[in-house]
Amino acid sequence: MPRAVLIFNPNAGRGGRRSVALERAATVLRSEGIEAEIIATLGPGTAGAQARHAADRGAELIFACGGDGTLHDVIQGLAQYPSATVGVIPLGSAIALARHLGLSFDPAEAVRQQLRFEPRSIPLGRVTCEAPEGQRSRYFAVMAGAGPDGMLVYRLLAAGKRRLGRAIYYVRAARLFLSERFAAFHVNVALADGNSLEREAVSAMAIRVGDLGGLFSPLAQGASVVDESLQLTLTTPPSHLALPAWFATSWTRMHRWNPYTESLRVAAFTCSAASEDRVHVQADGEWIGTTPMHVELVPDALRLLMPR
Repeated sequence: MPRAVLIFNPNAGRGGRRSVALERAATVLRSEGIEAEIIATLGPGTAGAQARHAADRGAELIFACGGDGTLHDVIQGLAQYPSATVGVIPLGSAIALARHLGLSFDPAEAVRQQLRFEPRSIPLGRVTCEAPEGQRSRYFAVMAGAGPDGMLVYRLLAAGKRRLGRAIYYVRAARLFLSERFAAFHVNVALADGNSLEREAVSAMAIRVGDLGGLFSPLAQGASVVDESLQLTLTTPPSHLALPAWFATSWTRMHRWNPYTESLRVAAFTCSAASEDRVHVQADGEWIGTTPMHVELVPDALRLLMPR
């Protein structure tokens, strides 16, 4: 009998509703002859090891149940592990990959959809940066960036991000982007066509999905998890003009008229440390360190359930 494991973040979603929703999702799997086990994460950052352990014990399907952060942890354990396939059950507040795959926000229906999907090997981004414990590398499926998005995630981490609703998240983001003056850093880019270029930037964001959702929805257009290149958005200084212009021209679909933002298809890029303040780095909405940062694409890194 095929085996599936549903790994969920106890801090995502709403208590009793979350338990009922997961049981319904597991029932759908069992009705299709798939053995299903529900496992809670043991704490922040443990989902990857738990997913790898489940796969080592013979689970063919691993469902990341939560938000993008839960998925981010799961793929750390299953990246370049070809015998296990990852599925997504949206329960958290940030579910960009589920939206990208066209999944229902109802967990049972999301499982039914994915039973009609097929496993497909996709590339993953990999970011290497400086962390308190030394150099650190993380895979990402949705996005990674240095600059304002990294600082936002860092500050939300310090404030207890999991206790904040989406509305408060937007308020803090708007306040940060409008009030802060972000230091510029140097970016070396290896373009997908084999050429290279250099830029000074206050924000460098690599995006792997076509819609980040909510307030940030129009900032990412045209990217896909199956792309064999990274979509890199660079925002040049000064930040107090460039960041508001980025949001304004994105929402009005006037990207081409924005002199501060450039969208590139790249194979890899490197961001130096800023000459002033530290530049924070995030991946899939999780703070992972500071620049210098290197980002590259790893081909065929994850088996993911995707629409046929």
